[in-house]
Amino acid sequence: MAEGVLGVQVKHFEIDASAASITFSASSSVHAIRSVGTVSGWIEASVVDYGFGEGQELRGGLEVPVDGLSSGNPLIDREMKRRIDSGVHPVISATIDETLGVTGSRAMITGTIDFLGASTLVEGEIVLRPGPVLAGAGEFDVRWWGLAPPRLLMVRVEPIVTVEIEAPLIEHP
Repeated sequence: MAEGVLGVQVKHFEIDASAASITFSASSSVHAIRSVGTVSGWIEASVVDYGFGEGQELRGGLEVPVDGLSSGNPLIDREMKRRIDSGVHPVISATIDETLGVTGSRAMITGTIDFLGASTLVEGEIVLRPGPVLAGAGEFDVRWWGLAPPRLLMVRVEPIVTVEIEAPLIEHP
């Protein structure tokens, strides 16, 4: 455990991959598409009463195995994995690059998402809930990574995907 600003202890947490989940939601001209998967990773932060320590930099990273994503529809899953080329790009990864601000249990961050061999800088908010559980959500345009949304006859999938993460944390000394 390292010491942060003003003597506040920076703690290392691992994401409990057996209990964590990530959900990708998109819409099409016919119906909603929702895929759920597992996530693993870590975060280092000063934590005080289930809030982030003020003035502290957060560090962390996570990985989502593409083959672990499932919509419950084998046709959608097969097409998604084909378009992503999961054999070549088996993992979606993200890292925290900078902490923009902290207010209690909320932190505004910038980070990099690596997907399809391309890196994109994004900004968003993460929340630390009692448990502790790390949560966050954001909207991303798949075209940022060069992925064209599928279209088949009259069916069109929108390029904006909402991503939600719910990740219980385990503190490691």
